Amino acid sequence: MELAKAINASGMLLRRYFYLSMFPAEEDDFLPALTPPQVEMIIAIHSQGSTTVKQLAQLLCVKAPSVSTRVERLVEMGILTREENPADRREVLVRISPKESVLIEELQKRKLQAGLELVERIGPEHAQKWHDVCVRIGQVLDGAGCRQKKQCSPDADVPRAPGKSSIRQAG
Repeated sequence: MELAKAINASGMLLRRYFYLSMFPAEEDDFLPALTPPQVEMIIAIHSQGSTTVKQLAQLLCVKAPSVSTRVERLVEMGILTREENPADRREVLVRISPKESVLIEELQKRKLQAGLELVERIGPEHAQKWHDVCVRIGQVLDGAGCRQKKQCSPDADVPRAPGKSSIRQAG
């Protein structure tokens, strides 16, 4: 149990570290004020090229109304665009605004720099061990189907501990 707690705590710590590295406490004239969920959404959309709100909700494991609200805010900020899908006019595709490619590049540059600094700080021996553990985690989770989009769909069977209700999805 202690190992599981430590792994969970380090995951949350890493997420916070990378977010704070991308958005330092001092005023940043280049990047707009974004929340961690907004950053996660922007990165997910960028990795997909374009996506629907429903697909994005499945990818991020959150409910579609929550994603829709975030998308709307990012459209208002000019970071995202909504466009009719030429293949199916009933669908609306969400994309990164073409003018925001510099924003994406800056976010990725800052995140990579934070990763490099962390690797340097923990040293080469620990960095190699960390890499090996991350590769193994990827293998185990891929084998469990954790990267499949259907895993977070509202219809997916989510295993629960006996007598426990499902965890409410964060919005």
